[in-house]
Amino acid sequence: MHDADDDGSDYNDKEWSSLLEGDDVTSSPPPPRQQRARQQNLQSDMTIKWSLCWCAAFILPMTAILGHYGAFTKPSPAPSNPAAAASMASLSADSLRDWQHTIDRCEDLHVLPGPPDDFLTTRQKSDRVTDTTPHVLIKNARVWTGQVDADGKYQTLQNASLRLRYGLITEITEGGTAAPAAEKEEETVVDAQGAWITPGIFDMHSHLGVDAQPSLSGTDDTNSRAGPIQPQLRTIDTINAHDLAYKRTVAGGVTTTLVLPGSANNIGGQAFLIKLRPTQERTIDSLALEVPYNVATPPSPSSNSSSSSRRRPRWRHMKHACGENIRRVYSQTRLDLAWNFRNAYAEATKLKRAQDRFCERALEAHAKGSYLRHESSSSAAEEFPDDLKQEALVDVLRGKVKVNTHCYTVEDLNSFIRLTHEFQFPVAAFHHAHETYLVPDLLKQSWPGNGTATPAVALFSLNGRYKREAWFGSEYAAKVLSAANVPVTFVSDHPVTDSRHLLYQAQQAHHYGLDADLALASIMSTPARIAGMSHRVGVLQPKYDADLVLWTDHPLKLGATPQQVWIDGIPQLVEPFPPAVVPPNEAIDPPPQASLPGDYNPLRQQPTDDGFDFLDYGETEHTPQAELVDRVRFVNGGGRLECLAEDCPAEKGLRTVDLKGGALLPPLVTYGSAIGLTDIISEKSTTETSVPDPLSSDSLSSLPHFLSQRTVPAAHDALAFDGKQLRTAERNGVRVAITAPPGKGFLQGFSVAFRTGAENVLEPGAVLRDVTALHIQIGHLGSAASVAAEIAELRKLLSGKQNNAPANNDYVASIEEAFALVAHEALPLVIRADKADVLASLVKLKLAIESKLPQKMRWVIHGGQEAHLVASQLADAEINVILTSPRSFPTTWDARRALPGPPLTADTAVTVLHHAGVRVALGVEEEWQPSSLMWEAAWAHKLSRGQISRSDAVKLVTTNVEDLFNLPQHASSSSEHLPEFVAYEGDPFEFGARVVAAHGNNEIKIFP
Repeated sequence: MHDADDDGSDYNDKEWSSLLEGDDVTSSPPPPRQQRARQQNLQSDMTIKWSLCWCAAFILPMTAILGHYGAFTKPSPAPSNPAAAASMASLSADSLRDWQHTIDRCEDLHVLPGPPDDFLTTRQKSDRVTDTTPHVLIKNARVWTGQVDADGKYQTLQNASLRLRYGLITEITEGGTAAPAAEKEEETVVDAQGAWITPGIFDMHSHLGVDAQPSLSGTDDTNSRAGPIQPQLRTIDTINAHDLAYKRTVAGGVTTTLVLPGSANNIGGQAFLIKLRPTQERTIDSLALEVPYNVATPPSPSSNSSSSSRRRPRWRHMKHACGENIRRVYSQTRLDLAWNFRNAYAEATKLKRAQDRFCERALEAHAKGSYLRHESSSSAAEEFPDDLKQEALVDVLRGKVKVNTHCYTVEDLNSFIRLTHEFQFPVAAFHHAHETYLVPDLLKQSWPGNGTATPAVALFSLNGRYKREAWFGSEYAAKVLSAANVPVTFVSDHPVTDSRHLLYQAQQAHHYGLDADLALASIMSTPARIAGMSHRVGVLQPKYDADLVLWTDHPLKLGATPQQVWIDGIPQLVEPFPPAVVPPNEAIDPPPQASLPGDYNPLRQQPTDDGFDFLDYGETEHTPQAELVDRVRFVNGGGRLECLAEDCPAEKGLRTVDLKGGALLPPLVTYGSAIGLTDIISEKSTTETSVPDPLSSDSLSSLPHFLSQRTVPAAHDALAFDGKQLRTAERNGVRVAITAPPGKGFLQGFSVAFRTGAENVLEPGAVLRDVTALHIQIGHLGSAASVAAEIAELRKLLSGKQNNAPANNDYVASIEEAFALVAHEALPLVIRADKADVLASLVKLKLAIESKLPQKMRWVIHGGQEAHLVASQLADAEINVILTSPRSFPTTWDARRALPGPPLTADTAVTVLHHAGVRVALGVEEEWQPSSLMWEAAWAHKLSRGQISRSDAVKLVTTNVEDLFNLPQHASSSSEHLPEFVAYEGDPFEFGARVVAAHGNNEIKIFP
C-alpha cells in the first residue's frame, strides 16, 4: 500500500531496529532544514571563487533587475494545484505565524521521537521537581540497577549508596563510599541496613483513573461505544483524580503507569503515561509524563507539557485490539474486524500522502522566500492537510506512535502482523497475547520483518482460561518467550488484576522458570524501554528520575513489600508499616525456581508407582490437630498409605524421594469460584447458566407464592469434572472444591463439595457432600432488588421455623424447606456481602431470629471486604468469614473501606478478624485462582507481623474451610484412618516449592 518514497524508506534498518525496540534514536536524520543547510554549505565551498568573479560583472546588475520584478529566487515548478507560490510580504502577521508553524510541521514530519541528544548530559534537575523535593542519601543497600553490564549480566551493587537531588539520582556508589553532603545542605539519611533497592515498577497496561475505584457508573470511562475506530480519543481527558487505587498502587512499588483505553474497539484511542505521586496542583496534567507536544496543556511548576527544547517529538501511545471484545460489542466477526483496521489505515495513508506532497511543495516554496497561496485568499497561506480523527493514525504510519495491541490468538496475531506489512508500521507490544508462546517466530515477522523489531509481549502470569482466547495460555509462556529472545513484560490490566501486586506476577513467572533478572526487568527496565522512556526511568543511574523502591526482602521472595517508595525523589509512604524486614544474610539471593519439567502438561495422565519412600526434613501439618514434626517418613505400597510416622520401617526396593525441607500438609480446599461448573466462564456452552433472581420479578405481589414454591438449584446436579481448571488446581495441592451455583441475585442455591481430581460424580468418593450449604447474596452485586428487600426476605424466610427440618437435606423440595434447614442448624447459610453496614444488619438479624429458636444457626460471610470494621460483633454473633480478597482489592463502593494492610496499615483483615476470635478462611473469586491458594496462605502469614503463625495460615485454606462448611475431617476419611495430605518438595511458604504427591480417597497420586 506504500510507495517507495513513503516513510518506510526514510530510515535505515539500524534506525528502525533501534526505534522499534524502544531505544532512543540518536543517529536519526536531521530535520530537512538542517539537511538543506548542509547542502548549501557544500555548494558554497565548491563555487566560491566562481561566484566572486561574477559578482561585480553579472550578479549585482541582475539583482537590481530582478528586484524590480520582485523575484529573488529561481522560479519554482508549477504547483500541482491552483494555489501558486507568492511573496511572503503579502502575508498578515497572523498568517505569517501560521505559515511558519506549517513549515515547522513539515520539517518535523520525518523526525523520530526521543529525548534531546544532550538530555542526560545537561540534566541538572527533573522537569518534575518541586520546591519541597528533599535531598536524600540512602546507604548500605543492595541495589539491582536494571542496567546490563558489558558481559550481558544485570548489574547488582553491594553496600551501595544512592544520593537523590532535585528529583534525580545524582550519585550511585558501591562499598559505602558516598561523598559527604555539601556544607549547610540538609540531607535526609536512610540506612537500608542491607535491604534491596530496585527501580520503581512500570505498569505498561493499566486503566487506572479511567476505570476508577470504587467502580461507579459515573466514573467508568474505559471504552467508547461510538464505533470500532476511535484513534482521536485520549485517556488523558478521562483520568479520574480521586481513584482510590493511586495510593494503594504506589504501596506496591509501582511508580509509572501507561493508562490505556479499553479493548471494546479495534482502535480505542491514545494512551498516556502518568506518575503516581500526588502533586501540588492536584491535576491530571501534573501527573502526566512527557506529554506529546501536540497535546495543549497549560504550564505549571510540575507539568512537563512544554519544553525549551523541541528538537524531537515525544512518543505517542495508542491502543489497538483484536478478537472477542469487539466482536461482542458490535456483533461483528473477525472478517469485519480485519476490514475495520484495513479501512482505517487506508484512509490514514491517503492523508499521509497528501501531507507528504504538500510539504514537498511548501518546503520548496519556503526555501525561496515564498509561500503557498490559499485558493480563497491572497493574504493567507494554504493549510497543512490534516484531520483531527486521522492525524494520530498518520503518526503511526510515520513510526511516531507506540502501538499496544490487545491480541490473544494465533489467528489474530497473524492477521495483525499482515496488517503491519500492508501499511508498514511497527508494533510496540502485543498485550494479553496468551498464544504468543506457541508462535514466537511469528512475532519476529512483524514489520519490517527482519527479526530486529520483535514486539514485546505483555502478559498475565497466571490469569487465564476466562474466555476462548485465553484457553491455551500457559504459566510457562514467559519462560518460552524469553528463551526465544522475545521481550516479556507483565501487566496488571488494572482493575482486572490489582496493579498494587504487579510484582507478584513477576515472582510467579520466576517460579515457573523465568530467569530472576528477566523477571525483575519485566516490570522495571523492559516496559520502560518498550514505552520509549528508557532515557529516564526503569533503571537506576545518575541523571535518571529518582523513582525507586526499598524492599523488606529480595523482591522475588513471596511477601516482599515496600518499606519506602520514592517518586521524583519524594518519599510516598508516610509512617509506613512494612511487615518484618528479613535479615540481610537471609535476603541475598532470589528464591529458587520450582523443579518443574519444561514440558509439564497438567492434563496428561498421572504416573503410578508400586512403591516409594518419602523423606522430609521440614514440617508436617496433621488434621484435626495441628502438629509440627521435624522429620517424617511415609511408605506407600501398591497405591496405599501404609505408614506415616517419624520412623517408618525401611523396606527394600522402594524409591526414595527427598522433599528437600518440604512439608506434608492437609489437602487445600477452595471456595468462591465457579470451578467445576464452568470451563470457560464467558462461553455459555461451557458454563452453568446463572440462577435467575427471584426478587427481580416485576410482580412483587406474586413473590411470596413464587418463593415458597420454588425449588432450590443444587450445584451437584451440574458438576463437570476433568477440566483444565480442575486439573491445574489439583496439581497445586487443591484437592477439594466447594462450589455454589452461579448467580448475581438474592438466591444462588446449594453448594457441593467434591474432589478436584475425580473422573465424574459416579466415582466413589468424588462428591464429599451433595448439599454443603445454602447460598444467598445481599448488597449491590447485580440484583435489581434493594438491600432492604433482600434482608426483609431473609427475615421472612427464617422466621417461624420452629418446626422440624426435613429429614433428608440432600433433596430439599422448596426454598422454605431449605431455610428451615438453616434455622435448625442442619445447614450453613453463606451470605455474600462486603459492606460493614450490611454485615451489622445481618448480625442484628441473626441475634433476633436466634432469640426465638432453640439452637444457633451457622452463618458464614463470603467476601467480607469491610468485615474488620465489625469484627468483634461478628465474633459475638458467631458469624465466621471467608475473605475472597485477603490482600484487599476494593473495586466496589460497598468495599471501599477495605483494610489495605502493610505498608499502609499495620494490620490486615485476616489479623483483625483472627484477633477478634472470628474463624477466618481464604477464598477466591475466579477459576484460575485456586492454583495460588497456598501462596495466599503464605501471604497472610508474612503480612501478619507475627500474628498469624504458619500453622494458622495453613488452616486458613484447609481445616477452617472444612469447619465452616461442616465437612468431615480428612483424618478419618481415608483408608485405615490415616490422614489425607499433600506432599511438597521445598517450603510451601516460598516460591520454588512444588507438589510432588497427594494422598486421599484410598489412593496416592504422584505428580511429575
